[in-house]
Amino acid sequence: MSKKNDKVSVILEDLDENDITSILKKWREVAEIKSQIGEIDIMLRAKVRAYLKERHWTKYKDDESDISVNISSYKSESIDKKQLKLMLNEAQYAQVLQTKTTERLTIVTPEARERLKKQFAKGGK
Repeated sequence: MSKKNDKVSVILEDLDENDITSILKKWREVAEIKSQIGEIDIMLRAKVRAYLKERHWTKYKDDESDISVNISSYKSESIDKKQLKLMLNEAQYAQVLQTKTTERLTIVTPEARERLKKQFAKGGK
């Protein structure tokens, strides 16, 4: 294994691939670490963005680390479906409408379930 993979391979040492409980426990560990890393990533990205904005830069290349940073601005447009439906008849609307179906696996931990319960309990009041 490469040195990069050695840092994270320790997590999988006790994994029993034939036991769903073992797999789910490892998934939970990885999800918690991933969440923490995500928070750190967001914080560091904010600091990089602030650094560039303070200097009014949109691009930067660090020669020492060989990392490039670029701030790009994008415009997005959206269509008001209600207004479009008013303008078109059902047949025309059916021609314009595109439907895309995807699958998503959701794994809910007890902690996430509690957060969801609290979130929906607050929203329902």
